[in-house]
Amino acid sequence: MKILGIETSSSTFSLCLNEDDCLLHEFSKQRELNSHEDGAIFKEARRLIDKVGGKYIGAIAISIGPGMFTSLRVGLALAKGIAFVNRTPVVAVNTLDVIGVRPSCSAAVIVAVVNAYRGEVYAAFYSKGQRTSDYLLTTPYQLLEMVRDNSLIVGPGAHIFTEAVLGRGNIGVSDDDRYLPRASKVVTLALPRIDQGSFDDIEFLEPYYIKKTDAERKYDTGHAF
Repeated sequence: MKILGIETSSSTFSLCLNEDDCLLHEFSKQRELNSHEDGAIFKEARRLIDKVGGKYIGAIAISIGPGMFTSLRVGLALAKGIAFVNRTPVVAVNTLDVIGVRPSCSAAVIVAVVNAYRGEVYAAFYSKGQRTSDYLLTTPYQLLEMVRDNSLIVGPGAHIFTEAVLGRGNIGVSDDDRYLPRASKVVTLALPRIDQGSFDDIEFLEPYYIKKTDAERKYDTGHAF
């Protein structure tokens, strides 16, 4: 079965085509944060679909967040468009799981971190490939208070902690690419559910934000009693 993977939670968009657990093609594109030019991933998706044929894509795996609000919407719009046109089933996976679950061979506790901006981070803790905490929205200081010895902080928000962990020899920070969210990793994480036929309802699928968007915060402020 051919599976289309979509990852747009951060400033690096990626798209891949897998046949079961074999990677056939992967495309990545750095998105300018203040740019409205998100068309590259749509163009690449169209190229792949034209080459393979939409009806031959058996499933879509998408990273659903947490992450950048607008970027997540771009990925979900792409997934919904393909799914509705071709009646392709979809599996959504949490972005923190995409970061933290894969390094199951590591003896360290993996702390997956995504920058939530405004002085906050999204995070979750993993041990031996299993999540051991809730999905968190917290400050870097509060998160560091939770981190214990023999831990490795990874993900697109890990750089925030580089200076803070200096002198704490048993806590590391890594910006290694293998810990960053990529479409191929999304597919790998989604494969068990795809094999089981456990799909999400694309009509009601929404990004997993944890915290409110700017628009929601403004609405709450304007409608406070």
